[in-house]
Amino acid sequence: MSRVIRSVVFDFEGTLVDFQWRLAEAEAELRRAFAAHGYATAGNYAELWNAAADQAAPQGRLEALRRALYPVYDRWDADALTRWSPRPGAAALLRDLSGSGVRTCMVSNVGRAALAAALARFGLDRWLSPVVSRDEVIHMKPRAEGALRVLGELKTTPDESLFVGDSRADVLAARAVGMRVAIIRGGECSEADFAATPPDHFVARLDEIPGLAGVMGGG
Repeated sequence: MSRVIRSVVFDFEGTLVDFQWRLAEAEAELRRAFAAHGYATAGNYAELWNAAADQAAPQGRLEALRRALYPVYDRWDADALTRWSPRPGAAALLRDLSGSGVRTCMVSNVGRAALAAALARFGLDRWLSPVVSRDEVIHMKPRAEGALRVLGELKTTPDESLFVGDSRADVLAARAVGMRVAIIRGGECSEADFAATPPDHFVARLDEIPGLAGVMGGG
């Protein structure tokens, strides 16, 4: 595998594990909760949060917003945690990339508690550093904050990195910082959802990722 790619940034749910968030039910509850606190109710779970954070942060109310709304997100994370299973080859991929000298890290909209529990349960935590959950940022993906944070901690540039995810939010976050992006099929979004924002690559299996890094490096 080419060493031109120095780091691979992974999403979590739908990417390294299957997608288990009950989106319809969760977003219905979140809209009611945001409305009850005087915030807009348009968009998906991430867009709801980002719009509210844009309003709350300049007013010094971000921590109050977290106390009020994060428990709702955390409950749906905990629900998904009971059903998550690793995608085939997830541990082997992280082991092989790390063994080749490629840094592997994570940016996820899942909260810290469920994310840490799942990574430890599946033995993936040993290969992922840094891990940025929604608790470490103000804005969730598709905003670029998490991606910028991991690139800064790894001291790698966007053209030396590959983002691997499963959603339009992953494509948009990667594009915002200039990273190439591979989308694995069968996650949060269907392939048709990417018509307006196509990734650099679609893959069917995680074991395609090392080869993609080689191709991008000129192989």
